[in-house]
Amino acid sequence: MSTTPIEMNQKVLKALPRPAKGEQGVEYPWKKNPRLRVLVTAKSMRWIVRLGWKGKRYYESFGTYPEMKFAEFNQLAYQFIADVQSGAYQKGARLTVQQFFDDVVLPYSRNHHRDSKTFLSRSKRVMAAFAKERVTDVTRRDVERFLNSLTDLSHASINRYHAFLSKLFSMAVEHEIIDKSPVKGVKKRVENNAKDRVLSSKEAESFCRNACAEPNFLHASALMLSLLTGMRIGNVISLTRSMLADDLSSALLPMTKSGKSQRIYFSEPAKRLIRKCLKVSFNDWVFPSLNNRGEHIAYPRACMERIQQAMKQEGCLDAPFTIHDLRRTYATQMLIATNDIRLAQQSLGHSNVNVTERYAYYQNTHLAQASQQTVDAMLPNLQID
Repeated sequence: MSTTPIEMNQKVLKALPRPAKGEQGVEYPWKKNPRLRVLVTAKSMRWIVRLGWKGKRYYESFGTYPEMKFAEFNQLAYQFIADVQSGAYQKGARLTVQQFFDDVVLPYSRNHHRDSKTFLSRSKRVMAAFAKERVTDVTRRDVERFLNSLTDLSHASINRYHAFLSKLFSMAVEHEIIDKSPVKGVKKRVENNAKDRVLSSKEAESFCRNACAEPNFLHASALMLSLLTGMRIGNVISLTRSMLADDLSSALLPMTKSGKSQRIYFSEPAKRLIRKCLKVSFNDWVFPSLNNRGEHIAYPRACMERIQQAMKQEGCLDAPFTIHDLRRTYATQMLIATNDIRLAQQSLGHSNVNVTERYAYYQNTHLAQASQQTVDAMLPNLQID
């Protein structure tokens, strides 16, 4: 959205209002040359140029204010205009990875990713390595060097960064900034799924005991709910009051990883845990963020680490495990408790189960029973007051 032309001096720029978070940015053209503009968003003020020349429209982003002063932007902008008019301009030649991420990739993620917070969290490590690099300068060797530097991560986690970079640079290809992605040909790591963990009963009890003692109640409760229901952590933290049944017997998730809605049935411990969370929630989120008003909590990695450290001190940790292993533990315990893989598949929302509506109704009764049986078998002594 564009508005009235302004003077580009410090006093005027500082007085420009910021749009609310989630609202569209506002462009302010320069009085002396409306092609030169400042784009104001909730988080930044960015120098841009919009230019029409010989029937084509050109757009270029240069940097942020106050890091880049107007005098520097002015000089770069006129060089850009001269390059366009002389035919020397090459699309994206000046565009950095950070600029492309902010202007194109991040808005796409917010509109298309179910868990954009995880995507944004992953971007921090990528931008630390590539932010100042021009999109056109990044090579396959650069990508391989970055992935090889992630020595503290598992192969599965490194592959998530591979996917992140693949998406970023494939979008650069789509926007005709580069001809070929530097990620193309970079091999993914071999993931050893045989090492996937399932918590023992002793570990599950220790986990819940230490989660209940964790000072960050909402983060710990989200982790416990994943263990008690088999829900993906992304679905847990984005749970809202409006998804819950009035009696808290279940929740209807509007969108899951399978791309379909899914109804989750809650055991009695899960109901009590949700009820406690609702008592401290101050908005529609079951797990509201205390730092970012209007948002749900972030991915509870730090809380997970603290709980495992406490388990280790108790002598109840056989080996480290991931947040997703909580879901896997629930699935394994459901199979043990019910001896029905079909129930487990539907309970976990896996898409390869086809049933008629009548049969699905029959299953719904059994899903609720299966959820209770699973938690009773996994944590027979669990008390949530």
